[in-house]
Amino acid sequence: MDNQILLNFIKRESKDESYKTILAMTAISGLANAALLAVINYSTSKIVEHSYNVKLILVFTIVFLIYVITKSRAQKLTAVFAETVVFNVRERIVKYMINTELQEFEELGRAEIYTRLTKDTNEISGSASLIANGVQAAILVFFAIIYLGFINLTALIITIIMLSIAISNYFVSSNRIQGEISEATALETVYFEKLDEVTGGFKEIKLHQEKKKNLFDGRLQSVSQELKDKKIVTSAKLSFYFVFAQAFFYALLGAMVFIVPVIDGHVLKDLAKITPTILFIIIPLGEAVGTFDIVNRATVAVFNLNQIEERLKENAFGSAENKEVNGIFEGFETIRLNHLRFGYYDSQGKEQFGIGPINLEIKKGSTIFIVGGNGSGKSTLVRLMTGLYQPDQGEIYVDQQMVGEVNVQEYRELFGVIFADFFLFSELYGVKDVNEKSVLQMLKQMQLSEKTGYKNGSFTQLNLSTGQRKRLAMIAAMLENKSVLVFDEWAADQDPEFRKYFYNELMAEFKAQGKTVIAITHDDQYFDRADIIYKMEYGQFNEFTV
Repeated sequence: MDNQILLNFIKRESKDESYKTILAMTAISGLANAALLAVINYSTSKIVEHSYNVKLILVFTIVFLIYVITKSRAQKLTAVFAETVVFNVRERIVKYMINTELQEFEELGRAEIYTRLTKDTNEISGSASLIANGVQAAILVFFAIIYLGFINLTALIITIIMLSIAISNYFVSSNRIQGEISEATALETVYFEKLDEVTGGFKEIKLHQEKKKNLFDGRLQSVSQELKDKKIVTSAKLSFYFVFAQAFFYALLGAMVFIVPVIDGHVLKDLAKITPTILFIIIPLGEAVGTFDIVNRATVAVFNLNQIEERLKENAFGSAENKEVNGIFEGFETIRLNHLRFGYYDSQGKEQFGIGPINLEIKKGSTIFIVGGNGSGKSTLVRLMTGLYQPDQGEIYVDQQMVGEVNVQEYRELFGVIFADFFLFSELYGVKDVNEKSVLQMLKQMQLSEKTGYKNGSFTQLNLSTGQRKRLAMIAAMLENKSVLVFDEWAADQDPEFRKYFYNELMAEFKAQGKTVIAITHDDQYFDRADIIYKMEYGQFNEFTV
């Protein structure tokens, strides 16, 4: 992994080239800092020689003000630049994410995306000012070394030789350290995935001691231990390099005091200037060396962000440009699924499970039930039918028009779906002109008015039972007013009263409104409510006769 990645990232994100201004301010502040050293050394020697000039106070004051002004300006610009970059990167990644295909999103996983958008962007944000300080310190050291050359040429040569050894040592170890930081970051993603299982399945693990032990002792703790070990190894190596750098500083100072005078006897008269100069650059040299670790971490963070952004960008499909939806399919008469096939594949490309061929004609206003056992492919069919998954083979037609990349979002807009693993939003996003009284009436109709309310555009309580949450999702689906309603086991978590209400009243209401209803169900006592029933079995789709 090359630090050029970080430089290219900075150039790419600095559309107004503000990084050049930051570099200029940083360079001037570093030069001013070195100039302060020169002025102090020169003034000290003049005081010793009793030839002190009051003008030196003016020079010192001017250089000091230049340092303070440019340093503070560089810090402010760096903070603005870093936060602007983080904002832009997050915005782009989220934009690509919401426009990427569902299958790609599922393959990436929430933990991966969450880690990139939080940890890695925070790494960049936190690193920016530290890197700017490190660059300023490096510039100070550079000019201080030049000043050292004016004092004594031998001292300059020794310093350059020893600095070259230290810098070479850094570049040799840099790629190895970056690789280990990258491995630690990958382990952190796995850790967050397992932590998500703990928080998401908290109720289940409280009921199952062995499950809790397997998850915590077997997986979470082992990943945490591996992560700890990796970080300890990485930190130990970083500490060694830092200690090496610190030891180098004092070795340099020792060389100036004990070795240089032996090589060049004339250096004795300059030793009083050389020693303070070396002491003066020890702290900034330590900052500059410490910046190497920060640069490595920032480079890994940028690499990770670039990877996920490119992956999401490549898989953004259909609505990537957020095109306006014109409702071109709203007046459809028939949706036809023609020889659709879809499979799940392993890393070697071998199919693990597939469904199809699916041949299905959905007429406007019809009510279709789909039955089948667990794992038969019903939920996959819903994703395929609604355009969330792209088929490996076959086509979808709305009347005579084939659904493809250019119009897939128009097709998706036909559907209002309550998935088996549905997500309940706190607000009615995408629903225009919401009538609060109507929502409150629907809550009453669904017997939810005592459990939650609707105020200031949001539901007041989402911490409900699964059946109640599904009823709230039904209200949202009804308000969205889509042409085709798909319910994946909606009635499964309802009590007998609401199950009866769903099949006898809601279904009749949807029918009267001309809605097309597709329901995945096991409630055979209500099969007569369907116009036609299909069965999914081991990925195969056929008409079912009661």
